[in-house]
Amino acid sequence: MGSELARGAEPGNEAERLRERVLRFAAPVVEDHGGELVDVEVASGRGQHTVRLFVHRDKGVTVRLCAGISRELSDLLDVEDPIPGRYRLEVTSPGLDRPLCSDGDFRRAQGRKLKIVLSDGRTETGRLADWNEERIGLEGDHGEQRAVLRESIAKATIEVEF
Repeated sequence: MGSELARGAEPGNEAERLRERVLRFAAPVVEDHGGELVDVEVASGRGQHTVRLFVHRDKGVTVRLCAGISRELSDLLDVEDPIPGRYRLEVTSPGLDRPLCSDGDFRRAQGRKLKIVLSDGRTETGRLADWNEERIGLEGDHGEQRAVLRESIAKATIEVEF
């Protein structure tokens, strides 16, 4: 799972090391509550760390779910102590406009309309037809198929349709 959650701090710095430590404890707790850990962010400032978990659940992320995960994980982190000093723990839904990063994100977006911003600034839109490690397959409004290399994607999001 850690390789899918590659977003965030640069590898090797303190925030990334803390993130990896938290990830080891957080993923099983989130799964025990019926959720999926989408991402972990660690930010430092004012003498403490902020640890933010982004959780997805097919039937929705509720305040009750977030509170349960937060209580259990907070107790575990207090005992295991992977974060030096003070920290604030936040558990939240990643929201509708979150970037698609992992295979799990693309699995959930299957058949949905995507907006993909490429690293050269161009934008592609289309329904997610398929994906693999190397490319994203999109279907246009008139059934035309095209592929976008994953390495060229700066940001991919689901387009809200009404």
